[in-house]
Formats: sequence, C-alpha cells, structure tokens
Amino acid sequence: MESYYLTCRSLTYAQKVSRALTAARIKNMIVRTTQSMSREGCGYAVRVSPEGLTSALAALAAASIPPKRVFLLHRGGMAEEVSF
Repeated sequence: MESYYLTCRSLTYAQKVSRALTAARIKNMIVRTTQSMSREGCGYAVRVSPEGLTSALAALAAASIPPKRVFLLHRGGMAEEVSF
C-alpha cells in the first residue's frame, strides 16, 4: 500500500505533527525514515494515507507546523519526493 511520509526535523517535531493530525481526526503514525528520505542520516516522519494527505497538509498549515519534506513511498519501497 502506498503511503505519504511527512518528514520532520526531530522526534519531538514529529510528535507535534502527529498530535495536530490526531486533533484534526486524521489517521497517522510516527515512523523512522528510510535512508533515501533523510539527508542527515536517520530521522522521523509521520505517515498518512493517500486519502488523508490533502487534509493533513491543510491541518498542519493551519497549525503553522509544516513538514520538512513530503515523500510518496511506493509499494516496491521506492521513495519519491513530492511538492506540497
């Protein structure tokens, strides 16, 4: 299943993003990023479904906590950065 990953600069920031999404009733999960998603080594991201991406980005914009980058993780494991 394809998922979108909203990368964050730290675990604390990922938790803040997750709380904002949960408050907006958007399903999400904090995960470790893959190496292809993180320029600085290991990092964290918040995973959302393709159906929840637009609502998630709107909720985060309203809360003034934008993600660092957004990736689409394909079924084969390939990560593709998408603009938002």
